[in-house]
Amino acid sequence: MPVNLSKDQKIIFESVRNTLTEVLVSASRSNLPRENTETLRDTLKSLEDHFLIVVVGEFNSGKSSFINALLNTEILETGVTPTTALIHLLRHGAETTSTPIEDWGLLITLPSPLLESISLVDTPGTNSVFADHAVLTNWFFPRADLVVFITSADRPYSESESQFLKAVREWGKKTIIILNKSDLIETDEQRASILNFVRDNAEKEFKSDIPVFSVSARQALNARHQQSRELWAQSGFDQIESFIQDKLNEKSRFNVKMAAALSIGSRLAQQTLELQQEEIQFYQEDLILADDISEQFQHYKTEIDREIQRSLTEIRAIFTEIKQSGAQYFESLFKIKNIPNLVRKDKNRLEFQDQVLKSLPTDVERKTTELVETIYSQEQRVTQAAMLQIEQRKTRFPGSGLDTPDRMERAALLQKMQSSIDEMLTKMQTDIAADIAVRHVQTAMTTALAIEVSAIGLGAALTIAATTVATDILGIVAAFWVGIAGFLVLPYYRKKSQQEFNEQITEIENKLINSLEKELNHEVQAQFKQMDQAISPFRSFVQNALDRILKQNEDMETLLSRMQELRSKLS
Repeated sequence: MPVNLSKDQKIIFESVRNTLTEVLVSASRSNLPRENTETLRDTLKSLEDHFLIVVVGEFNSGKSSFINALLNTEILETGVTPTTALIHLLRHGAETTSTPIEDWGLLITLPSPLLESISLVDTPGTNSVFADHAVLTNWFFPRADLVVFITSADRPYSESESQFLKAVREWGKKTIIILNKSDLIETDEQRASILNFVRDNAEKEFKSDIPVFSVSARQALNARHQQSRELWAQSGFDQIESFIQDKLNEKSRFNVKMAAALSIGSRLAQQTLELQQEEIQFYQEDLILADDISEQFQHYKTEIDREIQRSLTEIRAIFTEIKQSGAQYFESLFKIKNIPNLVRKDKNRLEFQDQVLKSLPTDVERKTTELVETIYSQEQRVTQAAMLQIEQRKTRFPGSGLDTPDRMERAALLQKMQSSIDEMLTKMQTDIAADIAVRHVQTAMTTALAIEVSAIGLGAALTIAATTVATDILGIVAAFWVGIAGFLVLPYYRKKSQQEFNEQITEIENKLINSLEKELNHEVQAQFKQMDQAISPFRSFVQNALDRILKQNEDMETLLSRMQELRSKLS
């Protein structure tokens, strides 16, 4: 700064500059629009500049007259219409000069003692045709160390002025209010009433005490011309002089300037924290989406695993019924009166199928088919639900909605997840349309029984397998009877036939159940793995983004606390 700083002030200055730099760096990592960070960037650049006072107010409130009286000059044009079309930046200079600044203003230099330590900005009227001025809103107002608001005694604190002061308050700027044209007020009582009205409204607006001064710029200019101390006192400008000497001395200006810079930093920090909170909530919702879909598929897998075990238990019950019927069949067959029938293979085969197997093999086929259909219909349901959730989520965007690399990567991963699930859905629909049970049953039966069932079906294959077992057993027994022709061993071979049939059917049962269970579990696991592979990249990205933003949020909270501590040292 262009002043001699004390040791303590140097420490504070370095702390302020370093902290604001960290805020700028941290905020720049967020998805804030660039114009949000530009203000703090400019503030850092101007941290060592002169103390900047920005004078604002509605047209015809006497801003230019106030500055002319304050600086003992008549360089600024005055009038009853919005005459200040340009912004005037007033700085100290050995000579009086006026130099255009681009298309928005004039740089005026004056050999004024007051300007040796401060710079002044005279602005267009806030409700004039010049009010919408980007240079003011984006540069001077944010960088102002002190805002001097001029209101006129003949229309004090209008609604438009109140709205403008709200914007000033949002910037956190130190502000004083000047009630100009006090010479138009006829009595001291009226002046006090108007002054209290302005002061009360300002305190309500800013939630704190705001210095309010009653002055007459016209009287002050006359006092300058006449060199009248009495008229100068009547104008109220002696209070302004005292304020500048007492409240805007070198130490106070330093504190105010540092506080103003910290206000800009705090404002940006709050904007960043708000954006980060939006992004944190957004990515948490993304995680909920990914976890919800995963949970649905986990629930689907649990339900299907339970359904597989229930169905296989029912299939085992069918085999138990076959074995019980087989035992009864052999019990009835191995009687002396049936000895001649033991060698009649065709007759025994038909009787076996009619008395033992009945519809049981087709019941196994039906149960197996129903189970496979359940797997696919349930998978179709949960997949369609996931697709709907993703489609609805695709319309949401994080934070400011800028086309950042993170946002584009997220959108790509979300689309990839949806495409993978869509492929699963399409595959299921194709499988369902083409006899969904055949592939799994064929693989299971081929593995279990070494019988090709693609053409004849599971029921027919089981019938062939069970009938073959019974026929083989009866063939052995028949050969024995033909060779030995004795009936004393009939009970023994009845029991032996029952046992062999039971063992071989149990072997068929176990092979079929194990093969079916393996194939169906493999299918469900493959579906679950495919879904996990679809979700995992998106979830990993979201978790990493969330962790990063949470860390940035924590860092910014720390910086905000540090700025609050620094501001407390300046008060």
